[in-house]
Amino acid sequence: MRALTPRQQRFVDEYLIDLDAAHAAMRAHYAYGSASTLLRRPHVAAAVKRAMAKRAQRTRVSADQVLREYARIAFTDIRRFTDWGPEGVRVRPPGELSDDDAAAVAEISVAKGAAGSKVKLHDKERALFALAKHLGLFEKYSRPPGNPEFRLKAAESARAKLRARIEAYAREMENESREKPHDPPKE
Repeated sequence: MRALTPRQQRFVDEYLIDLDAAHAAMRAHYAYGSASTLLRRPHVAAAVKRAMAKRAQRTRVSADQVLREYARIAFTDIRRFTDWGPEGVRVRPPGELSDDDAAAVAEISVAKGAAGSKVKLHDKERALFALAKHLGLFEKYSRPPGNPEFRLKAAESARAKLRARIEAYAREMENESREKPHDPPKE
């Protein structure tokens, strides 16, 4: 495998910051629009993959853990750790909460007495959106321009339309040539 140039290594390092190839390329002083070209180079793509694997090993954070945490937030039910009634909201003691329920809580503020207590959960809609996106639930409803299958179908459709227009034009030309008398060849 080819060694990275210093600028390519900078791109890899910058890419790991936010996984935004376009901004990483700019921060590594590449021309605008060169990010996808960089990621298509096998030695650069391999370096990114290696760096991400090293970081995952170093931080001990895996994609599975992230998905589990999103699931904890997405599928929480406030009724499992609060009770409410005429006296207000009562938050169950921490010992009664499951780990999943505790992970979904962003903030608890307990007022003196039961009245006025508040529980704020992490953003459930955002967690559900992230999980749905990961599972590809939106792909069948959207047609992103980067989708190769969509581009292929669009290209086939454009070719079919062009072919139909060319054939129609050829028929028109043929009909016109039949209607006009031909000049005799000049000698």
